[in-house]
Amino acid sequence: MMKTIFLITGLFLTTVCGLAQANKKTSFYLHPQVALLNGDHSVSGQILVSGGIEKKAFSIGIGVAVDYYKIRSVPLFADLRTAFGKDRAFFSYLSIGSNIAWALESQYNTYWAMGGSNKSSFSNGIYTDIGIGYSFRKAKKNSVTMSVGYSMKTISESHFETMYRDFPPYTIESFERKMDYTFNRIALRLGIRL
Repeated sequence: MMKTIFLITGLFLTTVCGLAQANKKTSFYLHPQVALLNGDHSVSGQILVSGGIEKKAFSIGIGVAVDYYKIRSVPLFADLRTAFGKDRAFFSYLSIGSNIAWALESQYNTYWAMGGSNKSSFSNGIYTDIGIGYSFRKAKKNSVTMSVGYSMKTISESHFETMYRDFPPYTIESFERKMDYTFNRIALRLGIRL
């Protein structure tokens, strides 16, 4: 999984560098942000950074985040943006990618059965985020951004259970139980576009 992520990142950066050299009007950007996420669970936080290339009103990049909502995870995503309005101060964005499970030790569940116990495991899911925002320009290129959006992440939790039949044929069966989680949240973000 990590080799694939590094390969995709390397190919993306190579493409970005080639495009930037081919067209001088293309520029690079870096966009660190913090977010408050609110859904049916509780209010939680997210720290993210994205970067890529920008040309006129459009930008494309990749990003990574640490998402603490319910079950900690690391979203890895493609980030698409377009600016509009007077002075291109308003923008809309779409982020889509993979949600990599990185649960805290306290977020794992232990299941007891005859003969012992086992701990749950988490599987990766998907990540999406869509919204609108406003850029408060402080300089020609840099700006403070504020946005509101709808964010969704999925993750799966599984564990094995053992069932002992106390009637003929007195067999022992082991099977996997899987729970799929979908977390829908409202995201309020504050960032600096460099």
